[in-house]
Amino acid sequence: MTADPELASVQLPPPRDLRPLFFPTSIAVVGASRKVGSVGHAVIRNLIYGHYTGVIYPVNPQARGILGVPCFKDLQSLGVVPDLVVVVVPAPHVERVVLDASDLGTKHMVVISAGFKEVGEEGAIRELRLRDIARERGLSILGPNCLGVINTDPEVQMNASFGRDIPPHGCLGLISQSGALCAALLDYAKGRGIGFSQFVSFGNKCDIDEVDLLRSLAADDKTQAIMVYVEEIGNGHRFLAAAHEITHGANPKPILVIKSGRTAEGAAAAASHTGSLAGSDELYNALMTQAGAFRVETVAQLFDLAEIFTDPMLPAGRKTAIVTNAGGPGIMATDAAIRYGLELAKFRDYTKKSLQFQMPTVGSIKNPVDVIGDARSDRYRAALDAVTADETVDQVLVIVTPQTMTDVTEIAVVIGETKQFCNKPMAACLMGLEDVSAGVDVLQKRYGVPTFAFPENAMQAMAAKSRFSEWVRSKIRGYRKFDADKEAIHKLFQDEFDAGRPQLIELRALEVLHAYGFSTVPFKLACSADEAVATADEFGYPVVMKIVGPKILHKTDVGGVQLDLRDGPSVRAAYDTMLETVRSRLGKEVEIWGVLIQKMLDRGKEVILGVTRDKRFGAVLMVGLGGIYTEILKDVAFRLAPIRENEAEEMIHEIRSIKLLQGARGEPPSDLSAVAECLMRLSQLVTAHPEIHELDINPLLVYPRGKGAVIADARIILSKE
Repeated sequence: MTADPELASVQLPPPRDLRPLFFPTSIAVVGASRKVGSVGHAVIRNLIYGHYTGVIYPVNPQARGILGVPCFKDLQSLGVVPDLVVVVVPAPHVERVVLDASDLGTKHMVVISAGFKEVGEEGAIRELRLRDIARERGLSILGPNCLGVINTDPEVQMNASFGRDIPPHGCLGLISQSGALCAALLDYAKGRGIGFSQFVSFGNKCDIDEVDLLRSLAADDKTQAIMVYVEEIGNGHRFLAAAHEITHGANPKPILVIKSGRTAEGAAAAASHTGSLAGSDELYNALMTQAGAFRVETVAQLFDLAEIFTDPMLPAGRKTAIVTNAGGPGIMATDAAIRYGLELAKFRDYTKKSLQFQMPTVGSIKNPVDVIGDARSDRYRAALDAVTADETVDQVLVIVTPQTMTDVTEIAVVIGETKQFCNKPMAACLMGLEDVSAGVDVLQKRYGVPTFAFPENAMQAMAAKSRFSEWVRSKIRGYRKFDADKEAIHKLFQDEFDAGRPQLIELRALEVLHAYGFSTVPFKLACSADEAVATADEFGYPVVMKIVGPKILHKTDVGGVQLDLRDGPSVRAAYDTMLETVRSRLGKEVEIWGVLIQKMLDRGKEVILGVTRDKRFGAVLMVGLGGIYTEILKDVAFRLAPIRENEAEEMIHEIRSIKLLQGARGEPPSDLSAVAECLMRLSQLVTAHPEIHELDINPLLVYPRGKGAVIADARIILSKE
């Protein structure tokens, strides 16, 4: 894998040491309060009543003690250096507290106080000062405007937040930009019986951001999956590098993300909440896909996926077995499995014989296995023993509906015991709420079996786990490097800037792409009718003629395009007619350089390649169905540049029209390897030349496998910003 800086993505520095933030042996709370209902009171109360194992130092010059703990008038009075300082004072006083804590020697701080960039310009200035102080003094500051941080590890048992309760200990880490949502998620998780390892709200992220927290949670042995709520990501490439490191590293962990601001209205709301600006939804989708993270739509889906990943065992494939005591839910599970990309396992003959011997004749020994409504725990055990032993099965879903003769708790024990001795992931679906609650408790708390209320939710989560398993096992390939005439491109760009032409005409755009090794339609500028005819004779007929001028961008609109010119006389006539027509529409003074003569290409599949440059994500590549309907159909896929070989292929297979390119209704398959190569060349081009702001190749004509792909038209927009 090349380390060429022209190709390689962001190289992350070593992770920040945030252990004192999550595992402090002592905490000072500046702004601790005796006033019930205040944030300062809630934080100190949570630390004391949450049984924090370290030393607590309330700091309040107006109080002698709070909840039986002696108070100190200021940080200097402590006589010790606390590992962590929690700041809960009005915004104008926060900077002074941070400086005092730094002077004392404390490096880690949580600023819960609000009143920063979320309230306007004055608050934004305060926040920038905090950021600058953190950088100048080597501090780690969480917040401001955050809920705080929680660590349920029995060694710490720390609730340094103003949330209502400390959640039960578990294996899930949660990072949230929204403090209010954090509090709601805590309550929701409590109702679902889901526990957390660490729980942190980072608010306005003046210093510590989502990437720092992701890397910290990934290093925690007790965290198996990481849940994230984010309103905006400040640096897309940094997030990509960190998330890829986490999801595809030596100890891969899934990342589950809710990114708000999908709609224009939602983006506007997010911009006012903690002062963030929402980015393009398509780009965020691309970022998550490229990083191996899961972007979810709802909080319920977030917890469904979190539930399935509480069991770290990954399936070997997508082949799924279903065991149920009711036909309807089995059909629902089957439909959901196919909808979400899973396959139903086809049992071996020995499995069918085992089931036939032990199941009632009215049941089903095919997948899904129906043990019928009167099944008790012994019949479930027999079915599960047979199914889990089948080598064609990668994972198992067990459905239980509470019927009169159903002993839900005993069946739950059987499921849990089977899971303990099974080398395949299992999930349970106990349909209902009240009647199955005891069984759910047994599965989740005693055996750690992911449990769902409905089969569709279970299958969606299991499909996600299968995709993560495939991602973890996938081979990450390197970046290809292509030879290119960079000096010629740099000179061309500089000439266009000097001439005040940041939007390149087609001739110049094709020259750039040709210099980078793209296969372009044969083209040449002709400055007279004689030159046009000579060029057409050289290329061979038929040809295309297009007007060329520095200010003529919409050629078709002014009569500047002629197709299918089949001989010299028609070329000569078209030249004269075209110049006359263009001048009549744009004025006689319009600058015309001549005409572009291009070989008329054979028909191929039309694909569009493109680039846009985003402030947060840098250069973003696009591929999709090309032609005149591109913007209507919006059948496109995005990735952040630079891309690896496997990412180019993944982009192509992500578009809905991939089946058209693979060959449909007897047509030969298109040369997808040529499209992938064009994407990688484009990735290198825009990474090496940051002055490219936008670029469209439309269409790229793709021919049958082995015949390549040719650029027929292109445009490039430059920018020095």
